Formats: sequence, C-alpha cells, structure tokens
Amino acid sequence: MKLFHKRYHQPGTRPGELAEPVSDIFSLDLLDYDATSISVKNQIDVHDCRAFINNGNVTWIHVQGDPTHDALLTLAKGLDIHDLYVEDVVNSGQRPKVEINDEQLFVILSLPVLNNNQVHIEQVSIFLTQNTVVSFCSGEFNPFQEIVIRLQGVVGKLRRRKADYLFYNLIDTVIDYGFPLLESYSERIQEIEDELLNTADKNVLNQVHKLRRELLLLRRRLWPQREVINEILRDEENNQITPETKLHFRDCHDHVISIMELLETYHEMTSGLMELYMTSVSLKLNDVMKVLTIIATLFIPPTFIVGVYGMNFDPQLSTLNMPELQWKYGYIAVWCVIVLLISGMLALFKKHKWI
Repeated sequence: MKLFHKRYHQPGTRPGELAEPVSDIFSLDLLDYDATSISVKNQIDVHDCRAFINNGNVTWIHVQGDPTHDALLTLAKGLDIHDLYVEDVVNSGQRPKVEINDEQLFVILSLPVLNNNQVHIEQVSIFLTQNTVVSFCSGEFNPFQEIVIRLQGVVGKLRRRKADYLFYNLIDTVIDYGFPLLESYSERIQEIEDELLNTADKNVLNQVHKLRRELLLLRRRLWPQREVINEILRDEENNQITPETKLHFRDCHDHVISIMELLETYHEMTSGLMELYMTSVSLKLNDVMKVLTIIATLFIPPTFIVGVYGMNFDPQLSTLNMPELQWKYGYIAVWCVIVLLISGMLALFKKHKWI
C-alpha cells in the first residue's frame, strides 16, 4: 500500500478542472428494472443512457475503470451532477465522505482489494438522484457482480424496492469487503506469531513491520466511512432515503464499527508482536550469556589451581615451597581435584535449576 496515492491538480488550478485519466480504459453497464422486468445493457454508449433516466424504473449505471472526460461530462450533464463531484471521481484517492443536498446524494468510499497477498485501495463513488443510481469504481475489480446476479435472479426485495435500497446495497457491499480482508490479516498475524515462538530473525521482524504499516494505512482509509454512514442516518431533511432503508443503514453502521474494532485490535496485536520479537531476541541473548557464564564459572577454580602451581618457587630451597611438586602422584591429584570441583559445581547448578 502506497503512503500517498491521491491524484491532484497543480496548486492554483481552477476548481472543477479534470485531470487526465490514467488509462482511458473503462466499461459502462446499465441495468433498468422494476418488480416485473429488467433490462441489462453491457458496454452501452454513454449517450444512450439518457433514454433510461427518469423513465419511471430504477436505473443503475455502473462505470468501471478510468472513464474519459467526455463520458463523465455527458453523464454529469444528464444527471445534473456538480463539477466538483466529477472532479472527485477523476481524482481518485479521496477521503471517504458524503455530500447531501435536496436532489442528490454523493458518496465516496474506499474499497480494499486483496490480490496475491497485496492490498490495494480502490475508490468507489456513488450518486443517488431520483430513481437513478450511478456508481464509479476505479481499477479492474468490479465489487458489484453479486448484486447484478441478484437483480437478474428471482424477484426479491432488491427488485421491488426503490433506488435508495439499491444505493444502500452498493454501500453495504463496499463496506463488507473489509471482512474477508481482515480475515486474511488474522491468519497472517497467527502465522507470524507461531513463527516468532519458534525463531526470531530479521525476516520475521520485516513481516511484522510491513503488517503493522498496512493496518495503519488501512485504518486511515476506512475509518472515515463510519462518519459517512452516521451522516446518512442523521440526515432528516433529505427524503430520498426512506425510513425502511435507513433501518438497513443501521445494520451497515454496525458493520463499519465491527471493522474498525477489528482493525484496532489487529493493530494492537502487531504492536504485541513487536514486543514478542524483542522479548524473544532478549531471551535468546540471555540463553547465550547463561551458557557462556556457566562455562566461565566452571573454569575459574581450575584456572586458580593451575595458576597457583604455575608460580616459580623452588621446593629444593625450602620444604615450604610447594613440596607436592616432588610427589610422584601430584599431577594426577591436581586433575582429580579439578574434575571433582567441576562435577560439584555442575551438581550445585543443577540443584538450584540454573542449568
């Protein structure tokens, strides 16, 4: 995950100026439905969308990828979308937010995508106006495939309700993508913890640092989504979202809180992993120092003994000058004393559970 990935204009550019798209590769799909029928248009031309807007049915227009300026401006003109909102769609990396006015709701969300153990944050922008929902998703991954399948399947609540219920489902889907991602983080934390208990090397430390960094960045991108849902729930003036749908938004709010709590917990656990790593390194160093200290301690008495008998006193000058040097069993006796001392010290260490 990049530390900075926001697209922006040069300072001083006029408000509403559109930056150049990254790739100009995008797809535009349209679903127009009511309780009895549904029409699906894949890869539809942006100019053909006008015929479906405000026709009495619920119309969902989904733009995947990086649309051209012409496509964006055409949609904006047909739906009376403000230039600043269009700018936010183009300049991805926006902070999650919600804009509410009398005729429109505009929401920006962060979509976490896990691909080959790499986390990417895509921006999802959703407009709700009258019976029309327009969604934009950067990148190649379309998170709304399951909703398309539900709409095309058996007629249920999603087909019978108004556009605000579709609006809720899109937001709820984006938020719920945080749960499989957090599940993968849970598994990674468990693996690293098990590895730390067995060995503590720099490779594990790098994994912990990377994981902690990703969780911190993910928290920064997902935390504002709680305020987005709160703002929708608190709004009493806008009548585009019915009380029945707001009840579902409360459940969505619970999901956001759960994700935030898990993120906080996992971030604290990674901090605990850092402490566990430092503790493991310290214990390993203590074990090494313990072994070296025992070895040094065992050889202190023999060193003293051989040091004493290494003194240059001539026993022929005096009977008090180390008379045992003239004893034919003196060498063997010294070795016996050394062995007995070392054995006794080992027994003493073992009795006190020092080894």
